[in-house]
Amino acid sequence: MKAQKDAGEWRASIDENLRTGFVELLVLQLLTERDKYGYELKKEIFDRTDGVMEFKESSLYAPLIRMASRGLISSYKETVVGKRFRTYYRIEPLGREYLEYGREQCFEVLGGIMKLFGREVTGNEGE
Repeated sequence: MKAQKDAGEWRASIDENLRTGFVELLVLQLLTERDKYGYELKKEIFDRTDGVMEFKESSLYAPLIRMASRGLISSYKETVVGKRFRTYYRIEPLGREYLEYGREQCFEVLGGIMKLFGREVTGNEGE
């Protein structure tokens, strides 16, 4: 029974480590299309990665706050219905530079990892 619990713990650890390392790049990539709000980012990441990258909406806010504090994104509020509002996020020029470098590094690292695991990355993944 303990081995099953331990396996569940290490699986969760691997899942979290792999996914959280990409969240900033995924958010920035989506923001290159247009400004978006938190739930929209969460849903699009899930949908456009075929469910591979799933985040709780609340788990996106810490990275959004960090990115804003580093000048990668900015935010503004927009009234939706009555007194309700949504906070929209916008990519800034520094965020575009960060994304460009991050994408290059991502392709390089993932290509090397896939090669080590016996799977060559082929095609034009970076285009």
